[in-house]
Amino acid sequence: MPKKEFSEEAVPDFDRAPSVIAIAGKLSFFVEEAAARARKRLGGDDVEVLRFDDDASPGAVAEALLNRSLFSPKRLVEIDVSRLLGTDSPGELAEQALEFWNRKTPAGRREAFRRMRRVLSAVDVAVEGDPGEAASALARKIRRKDLAEPIAEILRELPEERGSTGATLAATIRLLLERENDGLVALLTASDPPAGAELLAAVAKAGLLLSVRIGDDRREIEPALRRLATALAKEREVRIEGEAVTRLLFRTDFDPALFATELDKLLEWAGAGGRISGDDVGEQVADEASEDFYHFLDFVAKRDAGEALKRLERMFSRREVRAGKRSYDPEDDGWPQIFLGMLTGEIRRMLLVRARLDEKGAPAFEPGMRWDTYKARVAPFLDEPMAPFGKSPFGGNAEAYPVFRAAVGAVRFTPEELARALSRAADVDVKVKNSAPPLETFTAYVGDLIAGA
Repeated sequence: MPKKEFSEEAVPDFDRAPSVIAIAGKLSFFVEEAAARARKRLGGDDVEVLRFDDDASPGAVAEALLNRSLFSPKRLVEIDVSRLLGTDSPGELAEQALEFWNRKTPAGRREAFRRMRRVLSAVDVAVEGDPGEAASALARKIRRKDLAEPIAEILRELPEERGSTGATLAATIRLLLERENDGLVALLTASDPPAGAELLAAVAKAGLLLSVRIGDDRREIEPALRRLATALAKEREVRIEGEAVTRLLFRTDFDPALFATELDKLLEWAGAGGRISGDDVGEQVADEASEDFYHFLDFVAKRDAGEALKRLERMFSRREVRAGKRSYDPEDDGWPQIFLGMLTGEIRRMLLVRARLDEKGAPAFEPGMRWDTYKARVAPFLDEPMAPFGKSPFGGNAEAYPVFRAAVGAVRFTPEELARALSRAADVDVKVKNSAPPLETFTAYVGDLIAGA
């Protein structure tokens, strides 16, 4: 499907615009953000702007597209057409609708209705008469007869739509595509459209299709996802701390879709008037089937022996261990040496950071320093070349989160404590290789490290 990547420059002014412009992307927040920028570029004092969201009656939208404004020479009609496009997986979307419905919140109801409308459109089922019959027909089509009753519950509450159907609205949009811009432009938005959606293909051919995509560069991804967190938290009336967003970014490896999913769960967990801290992210975004090595390091850095030793025990149980994108099997004979290498690597990094921060003229660093402040004040200093080597011990990567995490821990330890821990690592390695129980051996080692013994 031919399309262009979205940018403000890719959106023409109203007079040069085709009759239909579509903006599509994976996440609705960024699609709506792009649509706002396009609306600003297309609008003007002589342009009447009408906006319809996913809840709008197809009849009202079709009427707005077929009629001209009585008050302005030009009309811009913005429409969310996600439900007209269907979905790649109606069954999965129906399950999502039920999950939102079971939250019993206004936001959950809105999302449940939004997804259920897309399912109805995808399987071509209309709610006419008894909602129970429509639910049974829908459940048969998605091959989930067990969902008929809970789907019926949603359909009974689904606001009734009057006027033209979704099919009629799609036909109206296709009619516009056959015409030149005669004073009316339709601005379509579509979130998470299915692959090969015919309506979008038609727009790409006769109109203008713009794709909203977050690039692979973390410098671009981070501010975008921070905007998402701030906006959704405000909408849900939840206070989310900057450190919580930072932890969530790294815990989801800056993956936009995963970040959005986990953010939604956190906001639902906090509830209106609630608060999300960095520690909450660590607790709530954990995979119950695995343990996170970096989460363990967070507690070591805080000198929290209770939590660190609890995590250590989990890492030597049968559960999988994650470290970023990597995973390890604790039942593998090589795991104790792998774990010791990773832990001593962190201690060595902490010692390097502590040594640099103890130098004369080094910027002050506190454990509670914000990530943005660290990047602006501390990271540039750590990246400065050191005599006589002529380069930084961090390879110019002091902005990386592992160095920031090491700094948080480093200032809680003395150089002598960290050096003692490194010097004992060789003895620990020998003990483990000579069949000493790994968990008991590492419990003593980590306990001594945190205690400063």
